[in-house]
Amino acid sequence: MYYNFSDEELRSTCRSSIETLEMWARRLIHEKMVENYGINYLDYKTDKVNYLVKKELRERIHRMIDSEPGRYSRYVDALFMDDICYFLCNDVFYKTLFKEALDYIYPQGKEEAREFLHRLISIRNRLSHSNPVSVRQAEQAVCYSHDFVEGLKQYYKDKGMEQMWNVPRIIRVLDSLGNVYEDLHEIKGVASCGIFIEHEFNCGDKYSVSIEVDSSFSPDEYDVLWSVDPHKHIQKGGTRYTITFDEKDVGEMCLLCCKIVSKKPWHRFYGYDFSLILSMSVLPPV
Repeated sequence: MYYNFSDEELRSTCRSSIETLEMWARRLIHEKMVENYGINYLDYKTDKVNYLVKKELRERIHRMIDSEPGRYSRYVDALFMDDICYFLCNDVFYKTLFKEALDYIYPQGKEEAREFLHRLISIRNRLSHSNPVSVRQAEQAVCYSHDFVEGLKQYYKDKGMEQMWNVPRIIRVLDSLGNVYEDLHEIKGVASCGIFIEHEFNCGDKYSVSIEVDSSFSPDEYDVLWSVDPHKHIQKGGTRYTITFDEKDVGEMCLLCCKIVSKKPWHRFYGYDFSLILSMSVLPPV
């Protein structure tokens, strides 16, 4: 089916699939590492000298967190694809932390997990360095990523945690100013992510934003609702929204809201499952 895709469509398909895998993998790693070694597991020592996590990874994550305060709320949010493979397939962690979950995806064990995850690393690197992606690589990215996510979903379902995990959420945001937002973190208790747009708009300016939703969910499984405070006009739409600011939008805090609403009979939070709130300033007309 991918032979009729443009190069950009192939890249977008691969990126969305792999980023969804990364999102779910980070959740699993964070949960298991914190549960077993505490919230500061990155600096956990097995004895007075030796650390649990290898030195180069510890130091790089700390540098990333220190260089961009506020971007990374968890260690796992600074992990690359090869780091994810390091944690999931590490001899120290695999059997005691991750085997139970990964058996749903890789029943042949750690080496099977390492093989398929390593195949995705090269594709992820091509995407990161603007290199072309072949049809075969796109097929692999989608197939391997979806197998991973569906396996974890089944794992959590069998654990009785499907309502906590099995809902669509936004994983990436792009806007007309050239901003790209990833590693979106929810405000605890409200299933929302807030982003402040550091740009002052004038009446008459246009602004557009595009979202990418967890690709393991079909677009038929959820609705996307957009609204703008303070006038609260709610409309059902797609993954892209464009607004032309006028006087009713003027304020230091004009809020553009996007809610993801699954078509299941239950919702994670008061009628929706995930929301994105973009806050921006709109200046009054001169």
